[in-house]
Amino acid sequence: MKLNINKINVMIFIILNITYCTKDLSNVTYTSLPVLSSLFNQRMLLIFKGTYATDNTLEFTEINGNAIYRDTEGVGGDPTFDTTGLPALSNLPIFMDIGELRIASKYQPLGLEALESVRDSARFWDFVAPERQVYCSIPYTLFTNTCENNGGLVKFSEFMTSRGAQYPSNDPTAELRGYSGTQYYHAGVYLRSFITGFAIESGIQKTNTRFDNRLVVGSNIVPRNSYKPGASDIDKQNKTPLMYPVFYNVGGGHADMTINPGYEPYILEMRINIKENLMVHSWVNYTGNVQTMVGFSDWRFNHIGEVDMGGGLLLRPRIIYPETSSNLTITGGTANLKYYYAIYREGETDFTSHLPLIASPVRGPSVFIKYIHSGSYRLRCLNDASPVDGFPETVIREIVFEVKDKPKQSVSVDLTCP
Repeated sequence: MKLNINKINVMIFIILNITYCTKDLSNVTYTSLPVLSSLFNQRMLLIFKGTYATDNTLEFTEINGNAIYRDTEGVGGDPTFDTTGLPALSNLPIFMDIGELRIASKYQPLGLEALESVRDSARFWDFVAPERQVYCSIPYTLFTNTCENNGGLVKFSEFMTSRGAQYPSNDPTAELRGYSGTQYYHAGVYLRSFITGFAIESGIQKTNTRFDNRLVVGSNIVPRNSYKPGASDIDKQNKTPLMYPVFYNVGGGHADMTINPGYEPYILEMRINIKENLMVHSWVNYTGNVQTMVGFSDWRFNHIGEVDMGGGLLLRPRIIYPETSSNLTITGGTANLKYYYAIYREGETDFTSHLPLIASPVRGPSVFIKYIHSGSYRLRCLNDASPVDGFPETVIREIVFEVKDKPKQSVSVDLTCP
């Protein structure tokens, strides 16, 4: 019997590939980590948000009249800006290269400075989302690139809304059976680069910044935000860079980082205040020239032209159980997008090192919040007043309210705002 030539080719192809795969297996590094569990992760959904608000997030066009916030310039502030060609906020190109997201169940009161080696770091962190992700607001090349190949345009859009972008992940409890639950104390987001598409020096746009191995217009602001303004050389030797990772350390009164036993599906939401907190700064660079660029708001640590301008970017994670959580309606509001409803656990005392657990702009007489669990809460009406910098830190009024330990409630609370 004569074999069809196509069948012969297929058989040769299969034999060659089996041989090739067998050869490669000799170079495989085996691991007990649940790397493949992301393919079978039926329990945890990791949502990544780049917003101050958890719910009802503002559109770019609704923030500051669609204009990028500006730091104070001139005497007592940044060097005089050159904003020639500065785009509207909604037109600002943004490119993000995210290394990974992590959480940790080992409490470390001294922070990351206590981790002195790679081995210390590996023992400290749970590597729940080790896959690199690239997000972009616009295409940055006519040819194929990592962002477009991995849906980064859509993910960027989702990342900047209260929906959030789904980040590939594995369930940290996937290998545990009959466990009693796990309390997590820390979280980290590793940003490889974050490029904003406006940076001008000596009247010329900066065009030699590399992203995904391509040249783009703008500046990588990760180095500028790795230390607080005025950081000394000794600080930089002894302190972990603020952007690697953007770090969450559990605060007093926090109660939303426990993964319960069993198999109830849950959401791990990780949130950074990027969208509402973009700001024009200037600084004297290493060649002695003034560069005007778009960075993050200096609402927390005042920037007055220093090389470093970090500290205003915060991370807040929380565990959500959709099947048992309740929803919340806040009444008493008058539409004003410079005002926010912010919700904290009642026991929280540090309101500058952490984002609110839940937040929403005051869009009208009632505001709907999708997820809230049982416990005592502090609800605040906040205003972005003085300076106007994108971060609402002025407290107008507050109340304490209770959510009973009962699933799937519809809770209502009233607080006049503004």
